Amino acid sequence: MLTQRIISVLALLFFIAGPALGQSLTLNTQGAQEMHIYGDSNIKKWDAAVNQVSGSLTLQNIENLTAENLTAENFQSLTLTIPVEQIESESGGLTSNIHKYLKGDDYPNITFQLNNVTDITEQNGSLLITASGVVNAAGSDNPVEMQVTADLTDGGIQFSGAQELLMTNFNIDPPTAVFGTIRSKDEFRVEFNVNFGQEGV
Repeated sequence: MLTQRIISVLALLFFIAGPALGQSLTLNTQGAQEMHIYGDSNIKKWDAAVNQVSGSLTLQNIENLTAENLTAENFQSLTLTIPVEQIESESGGLTSNIHKYLKGDDYPNITFQLNNVTDITEQNGSLLITASGVVNAAGSDNPVEMQVTADLTDGGIQFSGAQELLMTNFNIDPPTAVFGTIRSKDEFRVEFNVNFGQEGV
């Protein structure tokens, strides 16, 4: 009888403590998102704007979102989605080629999914986050290692940084034009400034 009572008390304590220990916070992209793609060729540089970015971030086992108590273990998931049709350059021809080479008809979205955060350090008043994830574009997955700067806002987080990528990592042959005399370089860079926040905050 005593043993059963002890088990009941312990079960009650776990039931009460469980929600606090497992408390999670989900943030969604809010406000203006900034993302730009930069590339080069043997003739001139090129760039394109990403006009729409959406995603969500879930932090686990956290009550107050502050720089002091945010750890790598708090990051449960982070996803981003970019519609290919929302990538535009100042040149209609270049925009069309970008959509073509990204196979936008078959794979309408580019996605990023966080695998894990390995380190967080304070740097000049911001947080420098080291993480790994997977970028999917044109139907191909490409694992990436990245360092991102994070700044805590009012109830949210702002991530900024730049990521170097290769077209061939996504099975995309660097485009050519004018009988091969114009050749795009394999390397390109994505610069971003993405905000996650709570609705109503």
